[in-house]
Amino acid sequence: MLRWIYSITASLLLLAAGLVHGFWTDRWAHDTRLSDAAERLDQIPLKIGDWEGVDLEVKANQTAPGVTGSLQRRYTNTRTGATVVMALVNGRPGPVATHTPEACYGAAGFQVGARMPIALDTNQGSAHFWTSDAMRTRVTEVTKVRIFWAWNGGEGWIASHDARREFSRSRYPILHKLYVLRDLNEPNPSTAEKDDACIAFLEILLPVLETKLFAQDG
Repeated sequence: MLRWIYSITASLLLLAAGLVHGFWTDRWAHDTRLSDAAERLDQIPLKIGDWEGVDLEVKANQTAPGVTGSLQRRYTNTRTGATVVMALVNGRPGPVATHTPEACYGAAGFQVGARMPIALDTNQGSAHFWTSDAMRTRVTEVTKVRIFWAWNGGEGWIASHDARREFSRSRYPILHKLYVLRDLNEPNPSTAEKDDACIAFLEILLPVLETKLFAQDG
């Protein structure tokens, strides 16, 4: 009798776990908010001010499971010649919050330096990003990149210390993550200007993202 009770209890626990997993992975129903958020990425223009973009291929192994939308572009400033790469993804908070440059670039052999916070002023208020430099040394080459990144659940860009904890699915059904980076090995015509090329690009990009990704929410 006792063995039978244990068996039934174990079966119920496995069933409950399966149901919970199915709910959190959207196995049982399709949430149109996910597809809508992914489709909005297509609304981001290739030309933003002096910056002209070219789409980059997003390979299957570059997108984590649970990430619904993904966009990668290289933007070049036609006035200064500066070039940056933008990577923008969205989906459920868990998968989108998980990977940071320390994990992604670390797995690719980069040594990622200490992250520093930076605040950018936009029409919607301050946007808070992390920035860090990463370096990879190989036999014949040294690659250096500067990275800016933040998350946005619809309430502005945040440089979160713990995105998985801060962006719970119950409050943020959709989460966006933005990377902007540039190759520090390439000549940077904008070094004589006041702002870093990534900062200059972010200042003109963020108002566009607010309009294209979040203005229709609510």
